[in-house]
Amino acid sequence: MKGKMKAAILYSLKNIKVDWCKIPTCNDNEVLIKVKYAGICGSDIPRAMITGARKYPLILGHEFSGVVVETGANVTRVKPNDRVVVAPLIPCEECECCKKGLFGICEHYNLIGTGSNGAFAEYVIAPQNNVLKIPDSLDFVSAAGIEPATIGYHALEKVNIRPGETVVIMGCGAIGQLTLQWAKISGASTVVAVDIDDAKLDLARKLGADITINSSKIDAVKRINEITSGGAEVVAETAGNSITQQQAILSTRKKGRVVFVGISHSRLHLDENTVEHILRGEISIRGSWNSYTAPFPGIAWKATIDFMTKRLINFKEMVSHVITLEDIADYLKGMAEQTISYNKILVSFDD
Repeated sequence: MKGKMKAAILYSLKNIKVDWCKIPTCNDNEVLIKVKYAGICGSDIPRAMITGARKYPLILGHEFSGVVVETGANVTRVKPNDRVVVAPLIPCEECECCKKGLFGICEHYNLIGTGSNGAFAEYVIAPQNNVLKIPDSLDFVSAAGIEPATIGYHALEKVNIRPGETVVIMGCGAIGQLTLQWAKISGASTVVAVDIDDAKLDLARKLGADITINSSKIDAVKRINEITSGGAEVVAETAGNSITQQQAILSTRKKGRVVFVGISHSRLHLDENTVEHILRGEISIRGSWNSYTAPFPGIAWKATIDFMTKRLINFKEMVSHVITLEDIADYLKGMAEQTISYNKILVSFDD
């Protein structure tokens, strides 16, 4: 159908249908992109199936790679046929954080696939400042993992890993798997991966983890303290769970650093021993949000494209499913209900 595209449209909570809709038109400062691959993010699950989206109808999808099809009159950074990825956060550029170059914590940002239509469609538009060229040697599947990989880079920047240190990754989902790879690149001599899923721990070993711990079978905190003779220098909590958040603190040695990356959507009750450990050990705890810094979109994006191109960040190994647009609704339902086993799921538009 001329001028039309297929898209997985979220009409209301739990109501996703593949329909024909108009191909979006880019303004003078925007770029029209033909999507190649789009990843399903963990945050897409509640938007579609649990808590709901910011607006309806909405096309989800913010982790993607593609090819430039058309550019607006003022676009100079890319041209048709360029291979690209998109940094999906669009800062307001007016708030105090934006004026300081802290775009990731902008007070009023939009996110493609959340506040405006995203990449679970054949075509998507993005502002030219958000569109980044990728080398011909970087495949589109790997490039679809650039956005989540930047999250891990940004988090570890906050804890300043020194060569030779031990780093613990609490949670081996996609963000954890990417974060552990960044930990090795940053100089960690030992990376300990913790999860309750043996399959994810097996993959973590393939991706570079030196030691894996299944915390459903043994006391992870006790084991980490044994391995490290008093705790790790750095712990990154990527599971987004109140249990692992507390375990992260207790697994850190005196003067160690903890960074919280995952969102638990629940209260964090710290027991007396944990609070004592923070105080007596002078533990530093940082939060990490998004991956955007000045100059926009930031060093995390430049580094990720570079290290993926050099094959030092492995995303392909993490992909468990490649599905079609028509499969999205069933997969999001299965992910929400935990009836399917998966690691990273990509939606393919590659002819």
